[in-house]
Amino acid sequence: MSLAAEKLKYRLLGVIKGDTYRYSQNVQGDFSNLQPGEFDWWKYKYYIKQIERAEKGSQIEDYFKKQDLTFSLPEAFEITGKFTLTAGGDLLSGDQLTPETTEHFWDEVEDFYFDGVDSIYANLETPIASSKPVQNAPRSVNSTPELNGTLGMFERYLHDGRGINFFSTANNHCLNQGESGLIETLELIDKKGCKQVGTARSIEEQRDIPIIEKQGVRVAYLAYTFTLNGDQVPEGKPYLVNHVKLNNPGEKLDLVKEHVQIAREKNADIVVACLHWSLEFESYPIQNIIDMGHRVLEECGVDIIIGNHAHVVQPIEKYSFIDPIQGVRKTGLIAYSLGNLVGDFNTLNALLGILIKIELTKGIHKEKEVTVISDLKVFPYYIFKQYEKGKYKEIKLLDFIKLINNIEKGQLPYVFTKKQFKEIAHLKRLFLRLIFTEQVFLKRKNLKLFYSNKEYIRRLPLNKVR
Repeated sequence: MSLAAEKLKYRLLGVIKGDTYRYSQNVQGDFSNLQPGEFDWWKYKYYIKQIERAEKGSQIEDYFKKQDLTFSLPEAFEITGKFTLTAGGDLLSGDQLTPETTEHFWDEVEDFYFDGVDSIYANLETPIASSKPVQNAPRSVNSTPELNGTLGMFERYLHDGRGINFFSTANNHCLNQGESGLIETLELIDKKGCKQVGTARSIEEQRDIPIIEKQGVRVAYLAYTFTLNGDQVPEGKPYLVNHVKLNNPGEKLDLVKEHVQIAREKNADIVVACLHWSLEFESYPIQNIIDMGHRVLEECGVDIIIGNHAHVVQPIEKYSFIDPIQGVRKTGLIAYSLGNLVGDFNTLNALLGILIKIELTKGIHKEKEVTVISDLKVFPYYIFKQYEKGKYKEIKLLDFIKLINNIEKGQLPYVFTKKQFKEIAHLKRLFLRLIFTEQVFLKRKNLKLFYSNKEYIRRLPLNKVR
């Protein structure tokens, strides 16, 4: 079946399904164990329309609207050290994602993402095995894609030594090139002087929880994936990948608990868990995922969750819990999905992503040494694709707030198509439905966000639109 015919098929299926396809559904989304109708549901989201409504009747949207994502230090807090980490989303391969088309990829985000921070994280969602053929996801998806990225794009991630320096490698594509491809990827990360977590060459490496220390603040990283897309872990080598079925509401979290305990024994002040979970192309996590996020904090003692896999932005939650190891009340953070960082999806909502910056502060409060989340900043970006003769001329991340304000002023940095303007109009409304922080509120008054796409196009300087 041609791609056009397949898209028509799923457009018609969306009409037939009606409300069923307008809201998130309570499924596990594991490609190794899809239930009847699940693959059709996935294809509808991929080809036709991403899901922007939470489970019907769940009150999930109202719950996230009430989130207060401001953080501050308690009174009489004596600071002894600070640690700042930044985090981005999924790093995927694509046939037009090359060093040549991404020469200026980081220009508008590098100050926020790379400069003046102690750890720069992203999810490496493809092996980088140079001994094997490059593989990208096809435009028409009838089976789970097998991925293998390029050394050239990996160098782009590193950005001449000032870019990403910490990767999670536990995800549904980590075994796409088998055990040898996984090991080759780990060797490359080692060779480039970066750190990773989530896959390992031995049980000892799996248990050697990585910790980064700055100004006396020790931050541990963990990573887990809910699925391997049917790829098989070689017999007797479960340590190769941290596989925990996070989308399963009844899943035991023994491996996570074990790793948190090791991290605390290594005097980690903060434990960050990078979770490959949730459902693809859905703007809100389903209730099972929200409950699992709470369990990871309450039962395991994780402080911060950075989610990936959904390929679109999902909300951020500030969550109060009692640490099961330390026995004290804490304020944790769950970023359910940051979206794609480097990817070649044509799905509309995958063009919006966020970077986050988390400040951690260590000090003395009420005669006890504690480390707390003291600040959160969110940086939205738009994945801009400039075409020439049907191929990418350039792809880069544009500062989304700056882009919107420039459009409102008629100060266009690029020539956009009408289709791209409609995309931006849609994404800016979606963004403010999902993410509510003081930083965004301060800028919100500058954004005319609530008129229709039709009115938005009418206001544009059409002589600058192709």
